[in-house]
Amino acid sequence: MKTANTIFKLFIVSLVLMACSTEDPAELDASLHQSEEETPAVSAGMFTAKIDGVDYEIDIATAIMDDGTITISGKKGTEIITLRMPSTIGTNSVTNPNILGGAASTYAAFYNTHVSTVSEATVLSDLHMTIDQATPKWIAETPSAEINGGATTIKGVRIYREDINDDGDLESFTQSVEMVVQANVSGSYVFGATNIASYGVGGAGGDIFEADTTADNGAVTLEFDDVNKLVSGTFNFFGTENYTQIGTAPTGNDTDGDGMLDDLETSLGYDPDSACSPIMPEGYMGYNATNTIWMGTDCVNDPAVLTYNDIVTAGNDPYAGNTDTDGDGVSDAQEVIDGTDENDPCDPVQNQFYTNYSGTNAIWMAADCDGDSIINGDELKGPDGDIATTADNTNPYFKDFLTKEFSAGSFTKIPYGQPAVKRGLNILTHDTAAKKIVGTFSFISASLGEEDVRWYVVTDGAFDVTYTVPE
Repeated sequence: MKTANTIFKLFIVSLVLMACSTEDPAELDASLHQSEEETPAVSAGMFTAKIDGVDYEIDIATAIMDDGTITISGKKGTEIITLRMPSTIGTNSVTNPNILGGAASTYAAFYNTHVSTVSEATVLSDLHMTIDQATPKWIAETPSAEINGGATTIKGVRIYREDINDDGDLESFTQSVEMVVQANVSGSYVFGATNIASYGVGGAGGDIFEADTTADNGAVTLEFDDVNKLVSGTFNFFGTENYTQIGTAPTGNDTDGDGMLDDLETSLGYDPDSACSPIMPEGYMGYNATNTIWMGTDCVNDPAVLTYNDIVTAGNDPYAGNTDTDGDGVSDAQEVIDGTDENDPCDPVQNQFYTNYSGTNAIWMAADCDGDSIINGDELKGPDGDIATTADNTNPYFKDFLTKEFSAGSFTKIPYGQPAVKRGLNILTHDTAAKKIVGTFSFISASLGEEDVRWYVVTDGAFDVTYTVPE
């Protein structure tokens, strides 16, 4: 039997033998030594996303606040999603998201498949909706699509004129096309009682006109990319614009007696206290010969004869010599001052209540100042057998009707949303003390660095991160 002392000695020998046989592999073969790798960035928290319909959690998420901006980035392999927002951003409703834009925007979103390139989130103007007419052909600035209750609504808008309004602000007038199709699957559909299309545009004096064309024929094709939430297609339809009056005839005082109401003169930049502002053309009869301001003024720059004396002396014209080449009722001298074209009878644009034109001027008679395809001279004569009868079709400044036919219209890769999907940034909580921010996001992005540009839709993304502030 072994004694305890013997067992102890055997244990000591075993330890010595084990120590003598232990070797470092790196000392035997230096090539087996693994070089130190850079430690990946510590995740700032959760960051998930859906790209091209595929759900995944991003491997590495970082969040940094620098120079007043919080930048949250998520990386999975070479794919990167970046969100940027102000450091002061607060909570907001999911139904009212902060709209995400490109690099120059306060709220920005990016998606790229290459670390060295950044693809900016698109704005709608990067997509296309083309409207082909005889004249003009146009591309919509802001095409959009929405699906709600199984009905697909596609819209396209084009700015066709911009003016400075009475308040000195820039005001835009637009053409628009809208199609509503009772479907959300690819296919061809005919417009009619179920599926409808409409076209709208302002006429002459667009601030007081509304136009609405509803098509009772034509067709649209829809091609849905269900993964990326994009819709493409073509359309054509035929319709008649019906214009309705949404303004009223001007009323008020005419202080200077020149026949223009004070409010109108002020809105056009003229002096309501000066009988010669604007300079009226030869043959103008709209003055008030009993107005003391007008009677004491000389509007033909004749220092020997006052306006009133010109009238009572042999029926002279108080505006003799003030030419109006285009017959639009605005003298050439005034058009030079205003910067309008004295040879264009439809410049400046007038509203439907304008009556100071010359109904005998050949240039004015041959023009079509309301764009309804009936020349001014014919409108003064009234409808003939070829002209539809309407209440206003003898007004050369009111667009009575206009037939429109669209052919080869198309829309390409227009992102469509549904009530549950918002293209924006929703902040659920922002704890500035703990530097913790929680929210959801969705955006659409075009790829860069690829031979064929692809469209990516990132939806239903979420983040729950703690951001750091560089020292």
